[in-house]
Amino acid sequence: MLTLLEKFIQKIEEYNLIEENDRILVAVSGGVDSSVLLNLLEKVQDYFKFSIFCATVDHGIRKESKEEVKFVYNMAQSLNVECFIKEFDVPLYAKENKLSIEEAARKLRYKFLNELAEKINANKIATAHNLNDLAETVLFRLARGTGPFGIYGMKPRNGNIIRPLLFFERKEIEQFATENKIPFVIDKTNFDTKYTRNFIRHKIIPIFKEINPLFEQAVLRFVENVWELDSFVEAKLNVETFEFEGRIFFRVPKDEYVLVEFIRRKTMEHFGRAPDKEKLDRLKKNLYKTSFKISFWGNYGVEISYGYGVLGKFMEHMNYEYSMDCQNNVNFGPFVVKFGNNGIIFKKMDITIRNYRFGDKTKGGKKLKEIFVEKKVPSFIRRIIPVFVDEDGYVFYIPNVFLDRDYLAKEENGIAIKVEMKGGFWF
Repeated sequence: MLTLLEKFIQKIEEYNLIEENDRILVAVSGGVDSSVLLNLLEKVQDYFKFSIFCATVDHGIRKESKEEVKFVYNMAQSLNVECFIKEFDVPLYAKENKLSIEEAARKLRYKFLNELAEKINANKIATAHNLNDLAETVLFRLARGTGPFGIYGMKPRNGNIIRPLLFFERKEIEQFATENKIPFVIDKTNFDTKYTRNFIRHKIIPIFKEINPLFEQAVLRFVENVWELDSFVEAKLNVETFEFEGRIFFRVPKDEYVLVEFIRRKTMEHFGRAPDKEKLDRLKKNLYKTSFKISFWGNYGVEISYGYGVLGKFMEHMNYEYSMDCQNNVNFGPFVVKFGNNGIIFKKMDITIRNYRFGDKTKGGKKLKEIFVEKKVPSFIRRIIPVFVDEDGYVFYIPNVFLDRDYLAKEENGIAIKVEMKGGFWF
């Protein structure tokens, strides 16, 4: 039978959690799970050839927390691991942002961990979630009404987060700590059933264990199957995307299921939560429309128009205006206007580049709004695309949409203009 250390190495290799030259930031609270994790990683450091750092947080919730932070710092020092400390006033943050204490602590903690990882050039963050935590998460999410790919909540590796202890029950970890004389602190709030997770841990799971004493192992088998299915679906979501200033532009896939699952996953990945099923159902019901918006939360949601979409904060008109000097490249959101030898050659004149405005017309009298509809320009692109206007206020050029050939010139006596959209999206 494998020892916990041997099994720990096996799972790291099986799920490719650690690679040579990794720089891993370990989140340590001082509890048995995170204390064992730090010690295990220190033991396998030479085997996998990586560097470790320690981070601990005083959430400002309990009077014992300052002593626990000091405990973690001393333990890290004894292992010759650099330790970073951060203090937060979680109760105040929770009150100001209308969050539960648990959610506020999690948000602040992960914000700190990610910022610190970037600062010290750590490419991975290790947390000490174990199999019991996984079982609690499954029950919690099931009770909240999650879908099949949201039920597990945690993976051994998710982005830059790794969870090497996810396959181990808490009793195994406690036994390893005892056998190897690894010190740890006990957080008394872990027994307070007013917190949802503690209620599940101490009241609900014992009932399931009456049905199946190996309940946690049963959950693991179920979740491993979902992980495999999740990986299969992820590979099928081959959607063309481009990201700019916190928004995700994408070409709408033909398959309705692929679209909805793509939006759900991208929202989780970038914004930390998934849209409600009711919002996703509304999205499916609106797919017959040419253009529409679905708000997920306030000013955040998805907009789809003429086969293209954007996910994030809804886009407003940019309201810009620029008189060309033909010297420097100019950025208009994701669009770049370049001057030089390449591009379309226009007559030399006073040219203004600005956003679309109601009532814009061409010299021939055609309304710009009509051109946008004819050319099937996505509604959100209309708000940001550069519009070229002559000295009389007539629109003569919109990249990839409209070109008045009366304004063209020969190379030797004209101005070369080229417009690109970052990521090649839509163009």
